[in-house]
Amino acid sequence: MLVQQLSRVLSEAPTILPCVGINVRHYKDDGDVERWVELINLAFRNGKPAMRCWTEPDFRQRIMAHPDWTPWNLFLAHNKHHQLVGSVSLVFRQSPDGPHPALHLLAVRPDARRLGIARMLVAMLESAAWQRGYREIVLETHAGWKEAAQFYAAVGYQLRAPTM
Repeated sequence: MLVQQLSRVLSEAPTILPCVGINVRHYKDDGDVERWVELINLAFRNGKPAMRCWTEPDFRQRIMAHPDWTPWNLFLAHNKHHQLVGSVSLVFRQSPDGPHPALHLLAVRPDARRLGIARMLVAMLESAAWQRGYREIVLETHAGWKEAAQFYAAVGYQLRAPTM
């Protein structure tokens, strides 16, 4: 997989612009797992290149079993019908100079895109990192996902210089 590493340095606390009819909360219970898996698979099903389907055991193994997992690091956006329409998780990646907050698995339902949900989720994640004293956010995305690259550039993320 051709991975692009991107980062954004925060010079001030992020501004969170709310989306009308969208509420964001953190992971609550096992009921969120099924809805999250459904969202991820729906959001990435037409990606070129495609991402493999996720399962509930994947969520437990790759999200909940992560050393820095906490329900407060998973942001879940719901519409007025209580349907999960977006999600992003905050993870911490180790580097020679310590942990770096990373934006992980940003997803928005295809029928809910272009409403500002992804921007709001990214700003909420950045705000959580800011409140913990972090000023740089990193992320990885597939180089072939042009829409994702354009979105990240629009919200201030730039290609990150490779680290040795």
